[in-house]
Amino acid sequence: MRFGEFELSVERVELRCGGELVAVEPQVFDVLAYLVRHRDRVVPKTELLDQIWGDRFVSESALTSRIKSARRALGDTGRDQAAIRTFHGRGYRFVLEVSDDEAGTDPVARALRVVDDVVAGRGTALRIDGGSRSSRTELLHRLADEGRRRGLAVGMSAPSITSASPFACVGGALDEMTQRRPGLLAALSDAIRSEIELVIESERPTTRQRWLVAARELLVVAAEQTGALLLIDHADQAPAEALALVDDMARLTRGHRIAVVVAGRHPDVDAGEPGWYEVVALPAAGAGTPGPAAADLPRDVAEALRLVAVSGEWFDELELQAAAGLDEATAHRVVDAALAAGAVIPAADGFRVAAESVGAGVARPERVLAVTGRRLAELGAPPERVADRLHAAGRPAEAAPFALAAARRAAAVQLHREVLRWTGLARDHVEAADAPELLGLRADALAAVGDPAAVAAYRAALAVAPPAGVRRLRVRLARAALVSGDRSSAEEALVGLEPDGGPDDAAVLISRGLLAYFSGDVDVAEAAVEEARHAAATRGTPGQLLDAITLQGLVAHSRGEWFDRLLREMRAAGEDTALASTVFDSHLCVAEYLLYGPTPYAEVVDLAERLRARADEVGARPAAAFATLVAGEACLLAGDLGAARTLLAEAVEQHGALGADSGTSHALQRLAEVELAAGDRAEAERLLRRALALARWSPLAHHLLQRIYGTLVATAPDRLAALAVVDEAAEVSDRRVACRVCHVMIAVPAAIACAEGGRLEEARTWLVQAEQSAALWQGTAWKASVREAGAHLARAEGDPAGAARLRLEAAALFDEAGQPLDARRCRDAAAALDA
Repeated sequence: MRFGEFELSVERVELRCGGELVAVEPQVFDVLAYLVRHRDRVVPKTELLDQIWGDRFVSESALTSRIKSARRALGDTGRDQAAIRTFHGRGYRFVLEVSDDEAGTDPVARALRVVDDVVAGRGTALRIDGGSRSSRTELLHRLADEGRRRGLAVGMSAPSITSASPFACVGGALDEMTQRRPGLLAALSDAIRSEIELVIESERPTTRQRWLVAARELLVVAAEQTGALLLIDHADQAPAEALALVDDMARLTRGHRIAVVVAGRHPDVDAGEPGWYEVVALPAAGAGTPGPAAADLPRDVAEALRLVAVSGEWFDELELQAAAGLDEATAHRVVDAALAAGAVIPAADGFRVAAESVGAGVARPERVLAVTGRRLAELGAPPERVADRLHAAGRPAEAAPFALAAARRAAAVQLHREVLRWTGLARDHVEAADAPELLGLRADALAAVGDPAAVAAYRAALAVAPPAGVRRLRVRLARAALVSGDRSSAEEALVGLEPDGGPDDAAVLISRGLLAYFSGDVDVAEAAVEEARHAAATRGTPGQLLDAITLQGLVAHSRGEWFDRLLREMRAAGEDTALASTVFDSHLCVAEYLLYGPTPYAEVVDLAERLRARADEVGARPAAAFATLVAGEACLLAGDLGAARTLLAEAVEQHGALGADSGTSHALQRLAEVELAAGDRAEAERLLRRALALARWSPLAHHLLQRIYGTLVATAPDRLAALAVVDEAAEVSDRRVACRVCHVMIAVPAAIACAEGGRLEEARTWLVQAEQSAALWQGTAWKASVREAGAHLARAEGDPAGAARLRLEAAALFDEAGQPLDARRCRDAAAALDA
């Protein structure tokens, strides 16, 4: 990279002036190189500290010193700022014009260097653009061969239009990785290994959320063992769900020995591609060696290719049979002849037609698409493929029943975005008899992704629902309204709903109890939840039982009787360890009320120690583990990191010995907070990764995930990575069942990350959600956190005085809550703003 008389080579770690080597210290070179690479923007000081010093704690004076040395090496000064300009309160920017020779001369060589990067311990996210499809594919194969030669775990795949799964390309790549390295699966937990194997065998995950965690976990294990190379070809054909997962894996490259290389432009690249990809552009494709012309092929082969090409470049033999009206044997013969002639080439899960082999297009492509769709249906193809062809043919009414079937399949594995896609395609065209099911699926999906439109969608479903379906829809409407804070709609939905001995009794009673609790009527809430707990236990619905026990704990806490409730639960469970673990896991959420409320932390620790002593007396191990965890949390919030680390590590062991995944996950998340406060970001992320894997399989996921993702945002190494965590949290959260009280734990860090990352409108939305959730808490601690988030937004909006005021208010509230570390952070930040 050249600027003025200088030449900077990242590869050779050299700075030259007029050809002469300029001596610079390694960290000075790293700071300069990072600023040059990111010269299109102001680089925040925190980002430079994270990128150059990683997990080591250093003061800003160290950075200031390196900036001064970098300026001196370039003949610049702090007064002139001709090369490196200071933006007070924001960061630094490299402002000289740069000729990027090193990156631009040989894009193929740059792409091939990702293997060197991984071997050297550096992660890379790369998108290969330009050139031809075949040149990009050839480059990926070269990367794969070199990666295998160098001992990396390598997986390469591409999307297939013939697959019903949006995750086929990622699953195929991970399948190759595990086939070549079976030890990777052996290093995973049983639950994660089962999820990986399920997707590889059937292409359908248990849920999207579990698959996301499992895929990430496998890739990180591969990175830890050998280094990993994930290659995705033809990204322009990949479904949005697959791209979201690949993009999330690309985020891992910032902290792991992983290279994620994507060939082809993302369909939504113009709308804003994730910023962690480096882009290399291959030279424009030349004429190359043409395939055989259509006239050179046997007439029936050329005609079959012409017809199947209407659906796109890729096809399999089922598509060929449908498009050309062939039987299985004839389709085999056509493919063999086309392969022999070079008219098609093998592709992922099928074949690709060479453009020269197709000849003139068909006169009425929509008719071919319609015929293809109908024949695919007759041949038993997945409903997604049939619906796609019929919809593309301009026959939405004919496509509607297949789209509904596709939505039904997507809902079964919680692919909520896919549900919305298919129901959106079909909702104006389904038969009246199918409308209730379609509208119900759509409402459930909207509720699951946290869209306030869910309330209106449930009302639309109720308007056409048969009598037998009204009760369940009203319960779901009430829950969606409660999640969005709309108590009046929830109350209206529950009017007249009484237990009738049916399967929805517990859900009705829990919704009534939540409505009463949030309305301040503790007596009604207590009566409803007692009945709900009995109904859930009778029906054997563990999720509802957990919700009922949690609400009972909240009611007891409101009455000042929580400790007595815990003792009663301990005695009632007796020697039933599984039941006791369920009961005390359910109280994890209630414990946060105590921890973030007005009760002094010394009293919380004393209460926990008394509970543990009573538990040890009667041998109630789940109660003892719970008490240890609460004591560790109290020490953490009080700023005693040493005691917190000891107690929380013990809680991890105790819950792990019981097989209590929820408690283990929660203890790991809190232990990660200790390590983060102590400055060990890498260890914090490792603990959170373990916590996330356990939480996804926990019945308390709707409480735990919000906490884990909130801490992951704070653990992220830079702003882009933090925003990626926020996006992931929003994507995988199931707001239909998410805990409104716990939501503040993700909303506050998400608001801060969006404010710092320049996404101000999203920051305002998250801040409103944080305020709504914090209003449900007793005490001051979360109100302090909301003010701190507001300070970040005020600063981003150009109001430093308002930001300083909010930070001081937050500090005072943190002091009142007994959280000295948080109070000190806010005061230091306020002082920096004043300076």
